[in-house]
Amino acid sequence: MTSNALKALTASTGTRTDCWNTPKEIVEDVLKFFDGELELDPCSNSEESPNVPAKRVYIEETDGLQHNWKAQSVFVNHPYSNSKEWIPYAARQYEKGYAKELILLIKLDVSTRWWHRISGYPWIAVNRRLKFGDGKSAAPFQSALVYLGKDLNKFVSVFGKYGTTYVPYYG
Repeated sequence: MTSNALKALTASTGTRTDCWNTPKEIVEDVLKFFDGELELDPCSNSEESPNVPAKRVYIEETDGLQHNWKAQSVFVNHPYSNSKEWIPYAARQYEKGYAKELILLIKLDVSTRWWHRISGYPWIAVNRRLKFGDGKSAAPFQSALVYLGKDLNKFVSVFGKYGTTYVPYYG
């Protein structure tokens, strides 16, 4: 990471790292949603001891952006400093039929271009600030869960407790 990129990251997230583990409660619900078996986490923190247990993982060194996500179930909690690449890539993986069902945990920012790439999918605005990884306090931003799949009722049933569900309307 370049010095300027690190400064930008520090300014946007208040920290010098972009690796924050998914909150335990979200991990539990992701596994519940996928009936206990997640096939792929393309943004994992570890191959040996991943925060989100998946059959296959990509870590920073194996770069999930360099692979097709051929999987029935995919969960993504990407590096938020690079949403402009991760979010459109995730949408393309679903739209091309590689990822059959995908859940994204994202920083909610509807003012960005990458947001518009997924704004046509159902999402839940998390109604509180999440505490990621070993953070001492909650994140300084709102989060959302975005669903790319065909079982909206199950998505709402499992994740609806986190906040309001938004479903695109094309009237």
